[in-house]
Amino acid sequence: MPEVRVTQELSSPAEVVWALIGDFGALHRWHPAVRGLDLSWEGRIRTLHFADGTRAVERLETRNDAARRYVYAWVDGPLPMRGCRATLQVTAHHRGCTVTWSCVFEPAEAHEHAVHQALRHHYAEGLTALALALAG
Repeated sequence: MPEVRVTQELSSPAEVVWALIGDFGALHRWHPAVRGLDLSWEGRIRTLHFADGTRAVERLETRNDAARRYVYAWVDGPLPMRGCRATLQVTAHHRGCTVTWSCVFEPAEAHEHAVHQALRHHYAEGLTALALALAG
């Protein structure tokens, strides 16, 4: 399966970054493309409302605060793919931390490049906005 991986180095402590991005229901607070979200099923299902009017549904699979990581599955949305499993993780180091947002996915026929590019753009846009928010 194809994989997308985007990383962002931050000078902020890992605990500070995880406090901001570790909440599965808070993506709209730091990602500029997400205008709002609704949580259901005891906070394990989120429906993202994007700035372009589309929406996506994602399901929290696992969350590990000690490892500063959560894994979620793509349930429904505008991209022609299935079987997408994504991970958002914060790793501490002596200069701050690294945020890694990655996924593996199964594209619909003949759409691998487009899906790969869309996911890479979404992750990079979010992590860049995160870095700017923490710097300011």
